[in-house]
Amino acid sequence: MYTINERGENISRAVEVLRTTYKNLTLLMGEMDMVGKELGFVPLVPKFLRWKSDSYEEGWLLSDFIKIYQLDGASAGNDHVSDLKEGPVFVVEIDLEGQEGYPEIALSRFQYDLSLWERVPAVSDHWLFQNPYRLENHFEITYNDGIWRSKTREKSIKKYWGLQQAIGKSIPLITVSDAETIKTNIFQELLDLPEA
Repeated sequence: MYTINERGENISRAVEVLRTTYKNLTLLMGEMDMVGKELGFVPLVPKFLRWKSDSYEEGWLLSDFIKIYQLDGASAGNDHVSDLKEGPVFVVEIDLEGQEGYPEIALSRFQYDLSLWERVPAVSDHWLFQNPYRLENHFEITYNDGIWRSKTREKSIKKYWGLQQAIGKSIPLITVSDAETIKTNIFQELLDLPEA
């Protein structure tokens, strides 16, 4: 039987594990930005996007982190967001809980009508990039042979900033451990996603 002291130590150890995990995620995302830049991927925002809530205890713990990129190239011609480039938005979502209770990274390519963007996404705009594989009332979602496909329903295109469709796949988080696996398992996989 646990003593009160042992239970308290377990809580303290769990918090320490989270701190170490967050430190490692900071290193991973910093390395992703450096490796991505070498390959022509430009982060759309310098920070990661996430959901946080003071009202719901599940929002107290950060467990889902999203980085968004575009390939460097010609301007999309959006007067509101001059840094937008022509082409898709690439989304890297690190989910510490995962769909099967195991940490994973979702790699996606989002196709937009970029003329509908009025600003760069804020840190709290996490939902724009997380919802397309989860909310069937806004998206037609399919999953076949390890590939997620999501097509935005007409009623939701404006709400989701002109998102037309998304395609993605998931990989285990532990398959990414250094610059080489970031290059091959994240950025090359993003480029190799099939056509929607």
